[in-house]
Amino acid sequence: MASQNTEPTDLTTVADQTIENVNRFVAYFQNTEMWIGFGFKLAGVALIILALYVASRILTSMVQRVFTLRKIHEDNIVAQRQNETLLKLAQNTIRYVLGLVMILTVLGQFGVNIAGLIASAGVAGLAISFGAQNLVKDVITGAFIIFENQYKNGDYVKLNQQVDGTVIEVGIRTTKLKGLNGQVTIIPNGQIMQVTNYSLENSVAVVDIGVAYEEDMVNVEKALKEIAKAVEEKYHDLFIEPITLAGVQSLGPSEVVYRLMAEVPPTQHFAAGRILHKELKAGLDERGIEIPYPRTVMMSPNTSTKGAPGDAS
Repeated sequence: MASQNTEPTDLTTVADQTIENVNRFVAYFQNTEMWIGFGFKLAGVALIILALYVASRILTSMVQRVFTLRKIHEDNIVAQRQNETLLKLAQNTIRYVLGLVMILTVLGQFGVNIAGLIASAGVAGLAISFGAQNLVKDVITGAFIIFENQYKNGDYVKLNQQVDGTVIEVGIRTTKLKGLNGQVTIIPNGQIMQVTNYSLENSVAVVDIGVAYEEDMVNVEKALKEIAKAVEEKYHDLFIEPITLAGVQSLGPSEVVYRLMAEVPPTQHFAAGRILHKELKAGLDERGIEIPYPRTVMMSPNTSTKGAPGDAS
């Protein structure tokens, strides 16, 4: 009997506690002072975000203004590209720092212990670093790329002998290249092992042209030099040094290959090569010098060969 009387009492106690907890929960959300305090916190967060956003826009604009004024007084294109690279790096650094400040300030508004969070960041950073070795490698390599001036915005480069294009952004973690077809390739800096920069020094256009074996070599070399001289006069702004005839480069199956070389401004070797090919073709055609090309001879199996065995006259 005692156990039967105890069981309803326990159920009543649990029900009373549940009702009491529900009432506390409802009362908490009906507390006007709580909602007023929460509203002030939200308003403070909104003001912090707005203030830091405005500060970010002002600081990035000021940095851009400083670099723009500095760029006006520099005629060196290399220095201008370096300015553009450092400008984007400075603007990104400002955004990252202000973003971190915003996050910490917002957490402080909701009662998070910022001092303890910063103190524990050292221990957490040590643990995270073991799992973020590639990220650390990207950042360190990016810093060396920027400060060693390996390449800048606007440079035409080939990375790892695989990807080439114009540098559109050098970040602290990644590099962005824009290819000839407009595609953008993003490469982590830590994966960049070899850099070929076509924009640091003058480029050299190398053009090979094949001529038939039947042509006289002296006449061919004379014609090539005349054509090269005419190209220099026609495109005098493109060629820095006179176009040189290196001589016979190789002997092909049906042609003698001559090589011409020309020094041009950085990254202009592609355009110079196309111009040289065009002018060489036109000049050799005018002089009657044959550029060999494959020919196909069609023979019908029903055509009898003259003088073949069994051919009755």
